[in-house]
Amino acid sequence: MPIFLIKLSFLLGSLNKIYIKGFVYLTSWLVFGLELDETDYKILEILRRDARTPFTDVGRDLEISDATVHVRVRKMMDEGIIKRYTIVVDEEALGTSVCGFVLINVRPGSLEEVANQLVENEDVSAIYEIHGPNDLIVKVGAGDLDEMRDLILKIREIPNVATSELTTIFKVWKEKNA
Repeated sequence: MPIFLIKLSFLLGSLNKIYIKGFVYLTSWLVFGLELDETDYKILEILRRDARTPFTDVGRDLEISDATVHVRVRKMMDEGIIKRYTIVVDEEALGTSVCGFVLINVRPGSLEEVANQLVENEDVSAIYEIHGPNDLIVKVGAGDLDEMRDLILKIREIPNVATSELTTIFKVWKEKNA
């Protein structure tokens, strides 16, 4: 198995390592109780690019059996490293041409209540609880500016929303599946 050479530095998580002359030779990571090696990371890299890649193709590319790929993927799923398989949709093709982030402040003690109401809205694609000048960042989408205006007014009507501010997305330069 190939070994990576890295300088000794602060590392998060448990790490299997060999010390030689001030360097650490990284052999594998222990993540969520499961030891991941280079093959596991290569499997993840392939599936990140296309989650529909057949295990036979992954195995052929990595020179391991498809059964080995299946066992490794199942272990990573059981440990919560792989959370789900998903697709990336062209939202504009489905009629969502205006997207943005709504910065929301809520009244003290009401964050969970407001977040739960936002979860129910079909035009909300993501909700992030944050610490700073705002309490929530909410990713939203609409068919046009009139629909976006209606959506923002609807969000402002949620009880205990103190303030909201929309930041419109003009162009996406990079977006990875989370």
